[in-house]
Amino acid sequence: MKQLREATVEALQQVQQLVEASDGALYNQPSVHSESGIGRHVRHILDHFLALQHGLNKGSIDYNSRHRDSDIENNPSLALQLINQLCNWFLHPQSSIDERPIKVESEISLKQQQSMQFDSSLSRELCYLINHTVHHVAYAKLVAKELGLSIDNNMGIAPSTASYLRQQGN
Repeated sequence: MKQLREATVEALQQVQQLVEASDGALYNQPSVHSESGIGRHVRHILDHFLALQHGLNKGSIDYNSRHRDSDIENNPSLALQLINQLCNWFLHPQSSIDERPIKVESEISLKQQQSMQFDSSLSRELCYLINHTVHHVAYAKLVAKELGLSIDNNMGIAPSTASYLRQQGN
């Protein structure tokens, strides 16, 4: 579990790098090809982490209940503050971060409002959050590059792709 928590922090640190690179007017500037600026991707990522944190406290994670349009979307300082809090929570866990069965609720239909509840575990949900974060960091990286920001090329690359690239000597 410690390795998984550390890997989760690594994903959050990529989000932190994006926020730091785009601090200021470009934080939530949409690109030509996307209505979502970096701030919107960051808020979306952090909403999922907050859903996990809140859900662990009550025994059921509801990914439908997020804080869309929150100040985090427009305020990079708030985003950085939350990222630091989450990293500390993962690196110095209290009793709420342990391996136990948990319930997860999520919408499943594109045509109508329809949710289902699933059995899961904290390990499975952290793996999901890592992959979800990498996916959105990749999109936000494209926005950042289009806006002329200097972004590390290794950001937004899936763990298995990063391993493959290391094996290839890249």
